[in-house]
Amino acid sequence: MAKTTYNNPYHPYPYEMRGQFAEKQEKDKTRFFEVHSFKYDEEEIKWLKENDMFEHSGYNTYIERLNRPITDSDNVFYLYYIETYYADPNQDDIELFNESSDCYETYYFQNIDELLEFANHKWGLVLSDFVPSYKTHMPLS
Repeated sequence: MAKTTYNNPYHPYPYEMRGQFAEKQEKDKTRFFEVHSFKYDEEEIKWLKENDMFEHSGYNTYIERLNRPITDSDNVFYLYYIETYYADPNQDDIELFNESSDCYETYYFQNIDELLEFANHKWGLVLSDFVPSYKTHMPLS
């Protein structure tokens, strides 16, 4: 995978990334992937910490679980995570699909490039593998 640097303060995902969902057949199972972003606001984090509210915020979850500490917060605009799990691609009903899912894994990153590099190394995914959810076997909710 070619090394890129995507860092846009106005949009969390590269234009070439057609969606935030992917699926991959692994032997007799189908692995699904979901990429999510969370706006990073250093001033809000500072305020939350000063008012003892940081532990109850979404930031706490993201920052505690990042793959590495944030060292250059001026260049961090979004935090990301990729969630992956196995599920039955033949389930058209969202509740049955969710019941069939297992083996959840979640990984957190401070930029999309690190997330994509990790996904490529761990599962062989590339940018074009990510599509809108309706182009996967995930049922529409």
